[in-house]
Amino acid sequence: MVTDTGSRAAFVLVSAAVGAGLGALSGQILFGGTAWTLIPWALGAIAIGIFANRMGTAILASGLYGYLLVALFLLTANTSHTALLPRILFALGLAFVGPVCAIPAAVVARLITKRVRSRS
Repeated sequence: MVTDTGSRAAFVLVSAAVGAGLGALSGQILFGGTAWTLIPWALGAIAIGIFANRMGTAILASGLYGYLLVALFLLTANTSHTALLPRILFALGLAFVGPVCAIPAAVVARLITKRVRSRS
């Protein structure tokens, strides 16, 4: 669990790096771009919610995680022969779907974790 400001910043940066790495791997290697890739993506968002100390940290970290994950997935999975700039703009625009999915998963995991910890 993260406690101080420096640790929170590091947690957000590590979450973003994991999202970027997982997105890049998912586009070409991991499960070949099938629906099975959603399982590790969801587990990553849930892990962010579990290990974040504050709700704000969970929201920021999962938002960056989701955005970078989807953006890099779309960039690496797109094997069309179109120009690079339209592909990048498409990926960066559509990547806003990532935080819409990752933030609720992290928030629910954070709320459940907080409730479980308060009972023990």
